[in-house]
Amino acid sequence: MYINDGGSMKKAVLLIASIALVAVSFAGPDKPKAKAVECPVCHMALSKTKTKTNTVAVRLKKGGPVMYCCSGCKMPASVLVKPAKKK
Repeated sequence: MYINDGGSMKKAVLLIASIALVAVSFAGPDKPKAKAVECPVCHMALSKTKTKTNTVAVRLKKGGPVMYCCSGCKMPASVLVKPAKKK
């Protein structure tokens, strides 16, 4: 009759644990979060939506998204978004 002393079970648990540690070490570090877009003039964070404090619509590059900056910012006229004409 064969009697199991639990040694093989301990070896199996240690093997699984060591494989898990190796897998985690190869996963690598987390990617850094994207930095918020910053106004080149006042260095305030631009928002994607119009808010109470960010009321001036700007487009930093041609064809780029419309972002909103503070009303006190002295943005050049070339980056300001002109309001749509009403029909």
